[in-house]
Amino acid sequence: MELNLPGTIDQRYTVEEVIGSGAMATVYSATDNRLGRQVALKVLRPDIARDEASFSRFAREGESVASLNHPGIVAVYDTGKVNVPDEKGSIDVPYLVMELVRGKSLREMMRSGGISTKDASIFGVQLLEALAYSHSKGIIHRDIKPANLMVLDPTDDDRQRGIPGQLKVMDFGIARVAEGEPLTQVNTVIGTPRYISPEHARGAQVDERSDVYSAAVVLYEMLAGRAPFAGDVVNEIISQHLSEEPKAPSFYAKQQIPAELDRVVLKALSKDPAQRYQDAEHFRNALAHAARGILPQSVLDDIDNEPATSAMSTATAVGAGAVAASNGKYSVLDTQSTPQAPVEDAGLGGFFAGAQSEYSDEEVMEYGRDSEVLLKNRRKRAWGRFLSGLVIFLLAASCIGLILYYQNKLNEVPTVAVPSVTGMSREEAENSLRNAGLQLEFEETFSDKVEKGQAIGTDPIAGTAIDEGSVVKLNMSKGNEMVKVPTGLNGQSEAYVREALTNADFKPGRTSTVNNPTVPAGMVVGVKPGEGESVKAESTIDIILSTGKVEVPSLVGLTRDEAIAALTGPDVLLSTNIENVQTDDAPAGTVMSQSAAAGTSIEQGSTVTIRIANAPAPQASASAAPAPSAAASQQANNNQANQNTAQAQPSASATPSAATSAQPSAQASATARSSARPSASASR
Repeated sequence: MELNLPGTIDQRYTVEEVIGSGAMATVYSATDNRLGRQVALKVLRPDIARDEASFSRFAREGESVASLNHPGIVAVYDTGKVNVPDEKGSIDVPYLVMELVRGKSLREMMRSGGISTKDASIFGVQLLEALAYSHSKGIIHRDIKPANLMVLDPTDDDRQRGIPGQLKVMDFGIARVAEGEPLTQVNTVIGTPRYISPEHARGAQVDERSDVYSAAVVLYEMLAGRAPFAGDVVNEIISQHLSEEPKAPSFYAKQQIPAELDRVVLKALSKDPAQRYQDAEHFRNALAHAARGILPQSVLDDIDNEPATSAMSTATAVGAGAVAASNGKYSVLDTQSTPQAPVEDAGLGGFFAGAQSEYSDEEVMEYGRDSEVLLKNRRKRAWGRFLSGLVIFLLAASCIGLILYYQNKLNEVPTVAVPSVTGMSREEAENSLRNAGLQLEFEETFSDKVEKGQAIGTDPIAGTAIDEGSVVKLNMSKGNEMVKVPTGLNGQSEAYVREALTNADFKPGRTSTVNNPTVPAGMVVGVKPGEGESVKAESTIDIILSTGKVEVPSLVGLTRDEAIAALTGPDVLLSTNIENVQTDDAPAGTVMSQSAAAGTSIEQGSTVTIRIANAPAPQASASAAPAPSAAASQQANNNQANQNTAQAQPSASATPSAATSAQPSAQASATARSSARPSASASR
């Protein structure tokens, strides 16, 4: 999610481009204008910054890592806040200024072709060294996983030492100080299910041994090509962490793994923290010992802190010097006050461990000046014997060395360079390797960079000099790995869904909104691709949010029952109010109008009033009126005669009065207004 940041922050950091995005933050490359160096800016998303718990987690990361200075941990240089506009106006969001590292995440490396046993052991040692350092500072990471581990591109020095690059630990967002208060949420365990320790999953107190467990899961996945526990839903994975014993990495691995390395990893995965290695340093030492035949000597030299022990120890010799008393014939050497003799005067004891000093206290007692002569003679004899023995030893060693040299020459196997086969078909790669005099083993790995059926590479890598006839592992691509989209996202918050997608190795994408009758506004209605669908690993998943409203259907012309069904259906779920209107303007029993216009969006659960047309009561016809009586007929004739008489008179009285002329009009108007009752003239 790209934010609307200013071009320069705090008049110091010039923002350049987005280099990463996660569930909580967006990372930009930037230039520190004060120090003239490239840095990374990690900026908390505005919608996440409004959540107090998420804000605290981000702030905790800055506090945690700022105190750490280790080559295996991404450094934090500075912290601050920047005002960012969002849908609700604007908000001050925190940011971290971090070391800009160039490389790949460990997750990307595992996706693109797997990791050899040697490289996995090296990365494991580097990870545990970084954790041992952070633990020594009282900081527990609590979310060790491949996505939080970055491997820098190897330098020339790394290549000479046989090291694939420096691993760095990132994202201390949920770290905590060992003696401090843990960062918690109600009914929530913060962490990644695939790598979480049993005690962390139970919500119990965690310590260094929890990081040891998570590091062991990462090491297991590098060696075996899969995590020790897997499943389609979170609860299934956590249940396995709590109750199932993992198989050895070699059970799943397509590469050779020493049995001792299996034992070390399984010990670190013990359910009971007391049965694991008690800290990262002990785990590292055990790993180095188990992989001693695999790790480069340069790595072992760095690990081995024990001082070198010489095969030859120096014995303490007693220096001799007779002191003649002025008034006596004999003098006994005071061994308590005699200083230790130098190494070169220590007799045989100075060259062979366990040898005794040539001279005892009794032999140092002599008479007068003769004692000095005797002592010198004894020294000469001792050196003579030593030199004779040394010559014999050197001659014997030379003979043995010559014999071994010529024997090795006779048994020497020619070496060949492993050819490059990347991008070849299986047949082409197999022919190339066999023509070089090499034996083959095959494995298949998912890859998003090499097409299915083509060679990813070899182990050892191309260009490595090995004995002719050695076994080389040919790694073939299975194409893109398909991963299922997590389930149980409907009705959750956007922050929760983004984190769930990130933990499942997907990239949260854009958000859109849709009307929904049940999901509250701002909560997730679904994702696209949908839950449970199989898609490529690290695909972008878009998120659909609820508006909290529904669209009003068109009801006019529907029958009463049809209108009620349309309003109360599962896609609408609105309440209904009915008004009956007597009219002949619409067919009886149908909707003639609705209070909310069709196609408009209204709040969930609102009430819509519909007006139903009812047929008006029937009016009495003129033929049904009773026949006039004779008297009435006579009166009508008289009236007609009077009317004719009046019309014939030209006086003012001949003009109809206002009352007389208005009567027929009023009677007609009354008849038009009466839709529910018969007219007055018809009822008379």
